[in-house]
Amino acid sequence: MKEITLGLVSVLMLIISCSQSEEMADNPIPVTVMVAESQVISSTVIAACRLESSSEAVITAMNPGRILAVTAREGDEVQEGAILVELSTDQQYSSAVSASSAQLTAARTAASNAQANLQRAGRLRLAGAISESEYEMTVAASAVSEANVRQALAGYVNASSMEESGKILAPFTGTVTRVWAKEGYLSSGPLVSIADGGVMKSELLISGRHLHYLAEGLPVVLTTSHYPSELFPGEVVSFSSFVDPLSGLVSVMVQFHDSSGRLRSGMTGTATIGLETSEDTVVLPLRVLLHKDDSSWEAALISNSIAEIVQVEIGIVNGTNFEITMGVEPGDSVILLGHHLVEHGSHVRVVQQ
Repeated sequence: MKEITLGLVSVLMLIISCSQSEEMADNPIPVTVMVAESQVISSTVIAACRLESSSEAVITAMNPGRILAVTAREGDEVQEGAILVELSTDQQYSSAVSASSAQLTAARTAASNAQANLQRAGRLRLAGAISESEYEMTVAASAVSEANVRQALAGYVNASSMEESGKILAPFTGTVTRVWAKEGYLSSGPLVSIADGGVMKSELLISGRHLHYLAEGLPVVLTTSHYPSELFPGEVVSFSSFVDPLSGLVSVMVQFHDSSGRLRSGMTGTATIGLETSEDTVVLPLRVLLHKDDSSWEAALISNSIAEIVQVEIGIVNGTNFEITMGVEPGDSVILLGHHLVEHGSHVRVVQQ
C-alpha cells in the first residue's frame, strides 16, 4: 500500500511539473532587448578651466616721460616691433646721441690713421729705417686707437637705447589685451599688456586617483559659455608627478590652439581630458547590467527565446556606459527591460526590439 502511495505522489509531482513547464512556456516573460554593438569608449575626467595666454607681457617704460601718443587699442592685433606708445624724450638724450656719434666718428678716423702708421712702420722696420722700440710704440698706439673705437661705440649704443626708450614696442606678435596709457599723462606704472592669442593654456586640478592615467599628449576638449555650441580641442602638455598631500589633487597643464583668435585670456569653461580609449569594443549602459553581492556583474542575453545569464568583465567606465571586455559579443541580444525578472533558462518574449 505504501509503495502504491509513493508511486501516486511521484506521478502527481511529475504532472504538476509538466503543467508548470507548459504554463511557463505558454506564458513567457515579456522583455525588451537591445543588440550589442562595437563602439568607442573613453575614460574621462572633467575640471574647471580658466584660460591664460601662453605668452603675455605687461609693458612699462624704462625711463619716465610724458605720453605723446597711444597707437594701440584693446583688441588690436599687432606685429612684433610695432609701436604701441610714444613718450617724450629728454633733450639730453638726443644731445648724448649726437655727441657719442661724433666721438665714434673721430675714434674710427684716429684708428684708421693709426693702422696706416702701423703698416708704414712695419715697412720701415724691415728696411732698418726705424728701431724696434719705435715700431713697438706704433703698435701700442694702434691698439689704443682700437680700444677707443670700442669705447666710443659702446657709448653710442647706450645713448641710442636711452633715446629709443621713448618708443614702447610690441615684444611679440599678439593681441593688445589692456591699455592703461593716456595721452598727456606721465608714464608711471604699466602702459600696455599684450598676449599671444594663438595658443591658450590652463592649469587643471584633478583627483590624484587619475595620476597613473596621465600622459603628455592626451586629448582635451574645452567647452565655454562664451561659445555654447562649440568644442575647442587641445592636449595635455605637462603634469605633476606628485599628488598634493593637503588637497589630494594633481596639477595638469593643458593648451588649446586657436587660430581663429576667439579664445581670450581670462575666459572660463570646462575641460574634459580623455584618459584612456578603447576602440571596437562592446559598450552597454548601466541599466542593463546586474550587480551581484560579490561585486561581480552579469547580463541577461536571449537565445531562441530562452534567457541566458552570463557573467561579464568590466573595462572602461564613462558615466553610465560600461565597456564589456568579456561575456557579451557584438550582435548578442541583451535584455534591456525585464532582466531583473528572468532567471537562467527562463522563457521570454520580446515585446520591443
